[in-house]
Amino acid sequence: MRTVQRFLEDLNPPQRAAVTQPTGHALVLAGAGSGKTRVLTTRIAWLIHGGHASALQILAVTFTNKAAREMIDRIGAMLPINPRAMWIGTFHGLCNRLLRTHHRDAQLPQSFQILDATDQLASIKRMLKAANVDDARCPARELQMFISGAKEAGLRAADLGADGGHDRLWVELFDSYDRQCQREGVVDFAELLLRSYELLSRNEPLRRHYQQRFRHILVDEFQDTNVLQYRWLKLLAGPESTVFAVGDDDQSIYRFRGANVGNMADFQREFQVSNVIKLEQNYRSHGHILEAANHLISHNTTRLGKNLWTAAGQGEQAILFEAGSDGLEAAWIVDQIRELNELDSAAVDAGQTLIAPVG
Repeated sequence: MRTVQRFLEDLNPPQRAAVTQPTGHALVLAGAGSGKTRVLTTRIAWLIHGGHASALQILAVTFTNKAAREMIDRIGAMLPINPRAMWIGTFHGLCNRLLRTHHRDAQLPQSFQILDATDQLASIKRMLKAANVDDARCPARELQMFISGAKEAGLRAADLGADGGHDRLWVELFDSYDRQCQREGVVDFAELLLRSYELLSRNEPLRRHYQQRFRHILVDEFQDTNVLQYRWLKLLAGPESTVFAVGDDDQSIYRFRGANVGNMADFQREFQVSNVIKLEQNYRSHGHILEAANHLISHNTTRLGKNLWTAAGQGEQAILFEAGSDGLEAAWIVDQIRELNELDSAAVDAGQTLIAPVG
């Protein structure tokens, strides 16, 4: 097993500065391909190895199960501990863990079931049928989006009210759906976070317990957090906690799922973050690609700002193709891939290599 010091030596100076930054909230602006996962995991290992925190004092949040598994595996390669016992996971996974542990306080059965999107839609259709509401008056999928969107904004049916611009029937059906889920002991994905947030906000002893426990909170893909996720993080961040947020405001593409890139600026202001570290060296693309990307992104005047660069050379010139539709764009990309494969096959037959294997 390589030591943490050896892993630190593999980092570039800004990455190393982020990993070893002293106590205090920090915002790491990590451009595409800049090694943000390496920074997050090495930061956790550095905290534990250096005696700055125990494994039990760390909470690390990311957005996908794949990313969470990658973090756990990397930490396990750096430290002689079992990282699977640590609180590392997605927002939904950690909220599920919290609700299982405190199911009575959350007014849930310990064996509560989680509805995926398909199950949730089936539950809504069943509720609509019982209420004798036809699909033309209230389409099930639209109601599903309405309910999930409200919950992701931290709102219950009672918070919407009849005078808030919402159809009274939809608000009533939202309430009926919640009551049905409560009776059946099930929760949907949005409910996991909302119920967890409500549990912590209403139960001060429990909130203080976790605030005192999690002294280091690390957040991946911070630009993709929604309103409720950011509020949940703020609840867990106690007076003695340090929040280490990694994100890229140039990559926020999940607005349709409630992502609020403004959370990054809010975090910098509300937590009085003075330490902003920029990871600008890109290890994924060549110079021509990055120059084109930097030029396009520069038109966004509200971005926090960084400029990606690479030591890998300029590479091939970028090709500009403007398609009439997304379908035509996809077809063009497929044609390009086929042409490259045909060229590569011809080169192999001739004993040459056009596409070098990744080593």
